[in-house]
Amino acid sequence: MAQRISSPLELIAEFRQMLPANSKTARAIDEQEPFESIALKAVDDGYIEFSHELVGFMEVCLRRNM
Repeated sequence: MAQRISSPLELIAEFRQMLPANSKTARAIDEQEPFESIALKAVDDGYIEFSHELVGFMEVCLRRNM
């Protein structure tokens, strides 16, 4: 059974483990940049799917007032 991710921070932490240290996305995560900035850098690095997941997850959290 897949592990359930319950927050954007968990999603980002899990994704960070898979990134090369020199990517823009990894540096943005390490420097704790805003979620929007991380998503944009993920697009720049070619991680389109992750960017969509992060933005979608944030939208759900906002709707639920998390």
